[in-house]
Amino acid sequence: MTIEMESEQRTTKSIDCPNWRKTLRKHAQQGGICDVADPVSIPYEKVESWLKSYKDWKARLKYVQSELTYIPELTRTLHMVAAHSRGRKLETVLQTLIRRIQITEHEIPLLLSRIGLIDYALSALNPEESKFVRLRYMDNLALSDAMSRLALSRRAFFYHRKRILHKIYMKIKDRAVLLDLESSQAD
Repeated sequence: MTIEMESEQRTTKSIDCPNWRKTLRKHAQQGGICDVADPVSIPYEKVESWLKSYKDWKARLKYVQSELTYIPELTRTLHMVAAHSRGRKLETVLQTLIRRIQITEHEIPLLLSRIGLIDYALSALNPEESKFVRLRYMDNLALSDAMSRLALSRRAFFYHRKRILHKIYMKIKDRAVLLDLESSQAD
């Protein structure tokens, strides 16, 4: 028997073992990447886009929350305009008021859920992984700059990227639909 045949037999025996799936799942849970243990395909590009949008979502939330502070003044203006223009409400003030109510009802809860979900996923990362995500996706550093700051080779960088994105997706995969919902304002 040749060495190659022996190696193939050992591989076949180890895979034919009744607990091989359990062993692979355990390996995946401990941070290893194993496509066999988890048949869910990971949308790496989508996870990356969520992480890159995180900063924009936070900025948008801050902006729309500040915009809501003017609602009481707008309603007062709307009533004053209606009184002085013979019962016709000024269309621009009315549209602004409607838009701000939509912000309250739809956009703010959506942004809060997106931000909360990403925060929840990031809580699963260790400090090195958090630094990786911050540099690459939050600070939007170029690939080469991120690799040099993290002192990683190209191969190690992509290994860490895949492992981290896998970890993030597995943490939020059941609620990921919230991140794909369209808001009333284009992101």
